[in-house]
Amino acid sequence: MKKRIGRNLENNISNKLLKINKSGRGFFIKSSTPIKMIKKDNMIVPIYANKALCDFVGIYNTKFILIEAKNISGKRFEFNRLKEHQEKQLSTIKRHGGFSFIMFGLIIENIIVILEIDDYLVFKSQTERKSIDVETLKEIGTKISIEKIEEYIDNKTK
Repeated sequence: MKKRIGRNLENNISNKLLKINKSGRGFFIKSSTPIKMIKKDNMIVPIYANKALCDFVGIYNTKFILIEAKNISGKRFEFNRLKEHQEKQLSTIKRHGGFSFIMFGLIIENIIVILEIDDYLVFKSQTERKSIDVETLKEIGTKISIEKIEEYIDNKTK
């Protein structure tokens, strides 16, 4: 049975990267979201403490890897969903010789499309739109299954 992408995109990626860790072929960690607890209306509630690192960081074939995962449940991805600090992190890693990309989980089609940060930023800069439609994303990105993540990273970091 084919795994559903859905809300479990980050969990599916994490499980695949954990297998890479166990094999010794690379090392990845899931970035945590920095939160702090504050008192509000006589209750203790969590809030974001500062801007988080992208979802996954790691090393593979001696290259630093940075991955941001985003689900798309409709027909478009709004550019404002990838925050400015995330774009900067991904771009900085790429500029310093690492490999960085966005992994889009297309919920309706149950597929993953990978778009390298440079391709994302070029497309974003060349359009007047505030989003990218799924069909265009599939044309300019790389469609893969969750099982092919390591193969994709391996090919891109050799």
